[in-house]
Amino acid sequence: MKKISVMVYVMLALSILLLSSCNKAKPEVEEPIPEVSVLAQDLLANMIQIDTAIATHIEAWEGKITSQEDIRVLLAEAQKAHPAVLTSCYVDTKGILKYLEPAAYKDSEGADISKQAHTIAMLQNPTPMISTAFKAVEGFATVAMGRPLYDAKEKFAGSLVLTIDTSRLPQAVLQKNEVASGYELWAMEPDGMIVCDHDKDEIGLNLFTDPMYLEHESLQNFGKLVIASPKGEGEYRFKAAGSEEVVTKKAYWDTINIHGRDWRVVLAQKG
Repeated sequence: MKKISVMVYVMLALSILLLSSCNKAKPEVEEPIPEVSVLAQDLLANMIQIDTAIATHIEAWEGKITSQEDIRVLLAEAQKAHPAVLTSCYVDTKGILKYLEPAAYKDSEGADISKQAHTIAMLQNPTPMISTAFKAVEGFATVAMGRPLYDAKEKFAGSLVLTIDTSRLPQAVLQKNEVASGYELWAMEPDGMIVCDHDKDEIGLNLFTDPMYLEHESLQNFGKLVIASPKGEGEYRFKAAGSEEVVTKKAYWDTINIHGRDWRVVLAQKG
């Protein structure tokens, strides 16, 4: 009996040791840092999708636009280019926003946008373009992409312009690439203009001149690093997404280009 009791105690002790080892917390495995170059190229792919759709719709209607009805059909078709498209516009040869879709923004038809930088560029040199961020006459901050239109005699007849809600792009890119929730994506031009951000209110602001950013010295210094090199890494302190708390963010950036305009695409790890 004593031998049996000893065996029982030994088996119980081994079981306890085994359970104890199984219950020990496994060391946390750090998730790899997402490749900002991959995310930047995916962001570019979204912009190219919009640009390609504009070109495709124009080609399909080349020389066939003879009435307002034709133009409105073209605009309605082009508006479906991407979920981030806000409005589809026809701008005439004098820089007048002649027609646009959807009907919710119809009150903006007839607006003179000839003084907008991208409209001036299109009228002077009709070529595919992408604008900087700006406040549209429709009332929202946006980035516009457009291409020239020509009539049956190959004479410049205005342009097809799509306005884009670039605040919709960061989350779409992050989700597609299965990036952890601890990251955010934004983009600025080399002069500091914010052209893409999950926060709509930041689109169209300048990192180096807007009061929102001026009190954050580390962000200013980070911005200078970003404009000085097409790619790199650094850190800055700024408000956590959706909060007033200022936190330190580790960030990486890369550069994309479309129609001659550079975007510095920044991947920041949320504090």
